Amino acid sequence: MAQDPTDGSTPELFSGGEKKDASPEVSSLKKVVSGIAQIGGGEGLGEFRLNEFFKKAFEKHTEDEVEASLIVGTSTTTPAISEVDLSYPQPWLFFRLATASIILFYGFVFAYNQFNNANLLPGLIITGSFAVPISTVFLFFELNIRRNVPLWQVMRLIFFGGILSLFFALILFENTDFLSDSMGASVAGVVEEPAKLAALVVLMRGKRNFPYILNGLLLGAAVGCGFAAFESAGYALRYGFEFFGVANVDAMVDVIQLRGLLSPFAHIVWTAVAGAALWRVMRGRKFDFSFCKVKEFYAPFLSVVVCHAVWNSDFQLPFMGKYIALGLVAWILALSLVNLGLRQVADEKSGKDIFPSSAEV
Repeated sequence: MAQDPTDGSTPELFSGGEKKDASPEVSSLKKVVSGIAQIGGGEGLGEFRLNEFFKKAFEKHTEDEVEASLIVGTSTTTPAISEVDLSYPQPWLFFRLATASIILFYGFVFAYNQFNNANLLPGLIITGSFAVPISTVFLFFELNIRRNVPLWQVMRLIFFGGILSLFFALILFENTDFLSDSMGASVAGVVEEPAKLAALVVLMRGKRNFPYILNGLLLGAAVGCGFAAFESAGYALRYGFEFFGVANVDAMVDVIQLRGLLSPFAHIVWTAVAGAALWRVMRGRKFDFSFCKVKEFYAPFLSVVVCHAVWNSDFQLPFMGKYIALGLVAWILALSLVNLGLRQVADEKSGKDIFPSSAEV
């Protein structure tokens, strides 16, 4: 299923996988990608191919296919391990959700511009702040080939994980003034990433039926989505009413659009990486702080902390280059964990013991 890490090869990310004479620039890029994908003992990107990954997003799908994709994770809809499809996932549902939610957001914008009715503003803020983040979570939902996490569990983490992680972050901000003085806005990486991961651990305490790396990836993405969406709604409100309480809808729409555009490359994928890395070392066991000392966890986690800190720094590149570069780093980390997650499920299907025995748990 996934590429053998011992053969020393790397996948062709931007082609169909055909071997061609690579230019020095392409070879250097592949080395960089390979290096990032091996952080924390990663094994590369496996069978990931960019031109194949989104292939099904542009195909037609029936309502039955939509329902089958959503109704998973129950006692009757979680497949037996022998029935799990090990082919590399090709998510498509997220694209349909993103399209619908973006249309809904601009529907509110159009309606407000036509009627200038303030009752439309809450809908504009809510749909705009949650549209792209929730759609991105569904991409991770589709990547979970084990199909053992129900939708209600994801939604619970989006909403309760969002408020709890914000609460934890605000507590940490109040007690880290010394860091704010020296790091400025970059302190958010040091504060918010542990806050989101702590919220995930607290909310999943005692829930041992989601032990897979791909589960941690999805559950972490859900918490990151809640944090990002609630934060975006707050920024939209502040920007929209900063002029003596008079609605500045243009400013509100601008901040929603920018944060929506960047959201798949920030909080959601950062917390997805953190969750997957922690789930990788926990292997279904109770959380223990000793897990934080394991390189397989702390190397990817510190990587997203650094990404977040640089994201908030004053350093800039033309054409939003800083955000694009940092987003690519985060997604390479996420896809390397997807590869590990796919391997884990494949190992279980082949009969290997991938989780500790009950005596060790």
